[in-house]
Parts: sequence; C-alpha cells; structure tokens
Amino acid sequence: MDGLTWLTVGGRARRWWPGLLVAVGVGAWVLRALPFFHRAGALGYVVNYDEGVYAAASALLWKGLLPYRDFLFVHPPGALLLGAPAAAVGAFGDPATGFALARWLATAMGAVSTVLVGRLAMRAWGPVAGVVAALAYAMHPEVVTMERGPFLDPLLNLCGLGLANVWLLPSGRAPLPRRAGLAGVLAGVMASVKVLGGIWGAAALVARAPELRWSLARRFVLAASFTVLALVGPLALMAPGAFVRDVLWFQSARPEDGVTSRSERLLEMTHERRRYALLLAAVGLCVALARAVRRGTRAQAAPERFVATAYLLTVAAYLAAHSYWSNYNALLAGPEALLAGLGAAALVGLASARARPAGAVAFGLVLLAPLHSLREALRGSEIRPPEQVLLARYVREQVPPDASLCGFEPGWGLLAGRLPPRLPGQAVPLDTYALMLQDAVASGTRFPDAAAAFASADSQTRMLALLARCDFVLLGARGQWQLSTGSRRWFQANYSRGVSPDSPAVELWRRHELTSASATGASP
Repeated sequence: MDGLTWLTVGGRARRWWPGLLVAVGVGAWVLRALPFFHRAGALGYVVNYDEGVYAAASALLWKGLLPYRDFLFVHPPGALLLGAPAAAVGAFGDPATGFALARWLATAMGAVSTVLVGRLAMRAWGPVAGVVAALAYAMHPEVVTMERGPFLDPLLNLCGLGLANVWLLPSGRAPLPRRAGLAGVLAGVMASVKVLGGIWGAAALVARAPELRWSLARRFVLAASFTVLALVGPLALMAPGAFVRDVLWFQSARPEDGVTSRSERLLEMTHERRRYALLLAAVGLCVALARAVRRGTRAQAAPERFVATAYLLTVAAYLAAHSYWSNYNALLAGPEALLAGLGAAALVGLASARARPAGAVAFGLVLLAPLHSLREALRGSEIRPPEQVLLARYVREQVPPDASLCGFEPGWGLLAGRLPPRLPGQAVPLDTYALMLQDAVASGTRFPDAAAAFASADSQTRMLALLARCDFVLLGARGQWQLSTGSRRWFQANYSRGVSPDSPAVELWRRHELTSASATGASP
C-alpha cells in the first residue's frame, strides 16, 4: 500500500475512487475521440496502413472470403472475428460507415482499459497507484493513437487488463474456478489475435501464488487452449499450409523493417515524450522485482510478478522481432502504466512515512508526472489531412461501382466506400506490403531490410499480375516505395494519372484501356 492513511481513513477512499477512475476514463475517451469532432468526422483523421488492413479483412470475412485461403493475413484471425459489429456494417452497407464505427469503438475500448488499469493498481497497491496508473495509460501517446482505430492493440490491451483483473485478487487470494476459466478465455482471445498476446497468459502463470491449486492453473490453460482452437482452428483448417506460411513462417523469415537498430528500439521504448511516467515505471519495476524475490513478500507479490513479467517479455520480444515501429509501444502501455502506479505508491509511501506534508507534496508531484505526456498526445490529434477526404470524394465520383479499385493503402479504399476487389485467378489485393515481402523471401534470398526486398524482381511478379487486372489504382507514396524502378515504368506505361480539380495532391490512376474507351464514348 502507499502509506497515505489520510486518503483511506474511514473508508472514504472506497467511496470516491470509483468515481475518480470513471472520470479519468471519460477524459481518456475524450482525448482519443478528440480528432473525430470535426466536420469530416472519424473519417477525417489520418488513416494508418494497418488499421485499413484489419478493417477491410474483417469486412471481407463477412463477405464469405476467408483469410489464408482467399487473401493473405499475417496474424491469427481472432481480431477479424471479434471486430464483427463494425465489419458487418462495412460488408453489407457502406464500408466507410463501418470503418468510422470501428474507430469510435476503439476509443470506447481505450476508455474501458483506462478504468481497468486504475482498478487493478488501486486494488493491489492503493489509491495513489490506481490514479497514477489510470492517468499514465490515459495519456500514453502511442496507445492514444492506436486506440483511435481498428488496430489489434485496443483489443489486446482490453483483454489483457481484463485478464489481470480477473486473475489477480487482493491479498494473494486464489481465484475461484470460474474466474480461472474466464481468465483463460481472455488469454486465449489474446493469443488468437496476435502471437505476442500469449505473453500475458504466460505472465498470469508466472504470477501464480505459491498456494494456488494446480487445478486452477490447469483450468486456466485448458480454457485458453480451447478458446484458441475455437477462434483459430476453423479458419486455419480451411487452408492449413497457407496459415502456417502466413502467420508463422512469414513472421519469422521477413526482412527487417522500421527501427532496425536494437539500441534505437530501446530508446523508442523509453522515449522522452513519456519521460516522467517512465521514471515512475522504472521505480515500480525495481520495487516489483524486489518484492517478487523477497521471501517475506513473495506470496503476496502476484501483481508485481505479473506486471514485471508482461513488461520484460514484451520488451524482449520487440528487441528480437524482425520489425518494430514506435506505435508498437501501445502493447507496453498497460504494464508500463501499472509499473508507474506502483512506483508512485512506493515514493509517496516513503515520503509520507517521513512526514505527512511530504506525503501530500509527493502525491501532487506523482500526479503531474503522467500529465507531461498530454502535450504529445494532443499533438497527434491534429493530424487531419484534407487530401484524404478529397480523395474519397474523387474516387466515388470517378470509379464506377462495377469497376475494380486496387490500392496500396487499403484504408483509402474504405474511406471511398470500397473493399479490395475479387480478381479472377488472383488473391484479393488486401495487404500488398506483406504479399510482396512474402514473395521476395520465398525466393530464398536473404535481404537486409524491406527496401532491399522490394527492389528485387521476385517481390514484383505477383503484384504486377494483380495490377494488370485492376481498372483503377490508388498508388500513393507507399506504392512508389514498394514498386521497383522497372515496375513503376511498366505502371506508368499502362495507367494514366488523373488529378482531382480540388487538389493536385489527389490522384487516381486509370488503366489505359478504360481511358481509351472513355475518350471514344464507348458504352458498357
């Protein structure tokens, strides 16, 4: 506990802390949804490549197209199944509306996760820990960004924090059998969304109290295993070879991308934009490790073992991974916020043990620490490129409903109300980045990074075959990067560039045969 008896005397903390956590959760939702309060709505905020892939893939599944069999998907299919409400709207209505709904749902997940972080920290280490942990999560710049769209991270964090709240009980008490089963289900959901999601399940077993019956651990593992089989098994069995190739082999063989230097990755994970919250987390990690190994506190240190294991294993996984970008830190946000709460409780407890006024001052300082990240989180909410909305309007005006539209940014097609098309004899062009990298790696050549892989001829063959069947193409900077010099020459020889009258930055490429037919007045 944090030692602040003046916060808990007479049970007053029990009365006011739930309301305070809810208030922080509401603030977290406002921070995430802030860029959506704009005349363009949720669709005006900048679109990330990954969220376009996940949203489009989930809608394609509702259309009867299966991952691994009909289109390449490099993660387990859990997120596609669990994103059903928004995906159904996108599949049977306007994909743009479904995409907007998915973004709003992500902000709600972020708000709930904020409350769960605070609840767990407060139950384990006292009110100071709970409030600071909730604030640290609410203001975490990377998780704020990721919880504005249908990424994997909002779902992973929500399930992971739910798992921790169910599995870890106060004073080292063992969970009831039904709670162990529910925790196992949540661990299974995480592993069915992303392979790295299994880290939280491992952390839960490491955190197991010494007196916990093995029957409860067995129930946890069985529930997790059955959940993975239920969510992953049916779709994996539809194309087992492709599942192993896309989800397991590709992730282990892909060339390096993003931040490739391991030292630079560590710097990104401990970036100064979160410096004060990270200082608290560093203190919390030291406290957690000390309590986890000290004989006198080992039995009651299940929360400390859990959060330290989840944090350290995730850091190790990112250092070993073939790709890393700073937004990956969103999966670290939960353990990092919990450690910050523990560190804050320890510092305030130490100060209040010396003098009550010192404890009050320390409490105010640790509350301010997470707020330092607010400016960075707010800066991200200002990214609303007007060309994005203009492009969606231009595509709706220029592309007939029965024409095929392919894009190197799947989110751009969603904004225009278009899903990736079905092309005769070809896979659905959804994740062109992974498709081209997979073709390059399948050649047997080892590449130092993704750029070198895209420069190889093997990465271009299947992509050019897909483009040859597309009526319209959204190229963008990503397409310019992924296509080699020779492929760009082929593309420009077979497609004509159209520019919106509203902005020269808005472009749409039309296949020459369609341009000639339009010029001669040919009718369909």
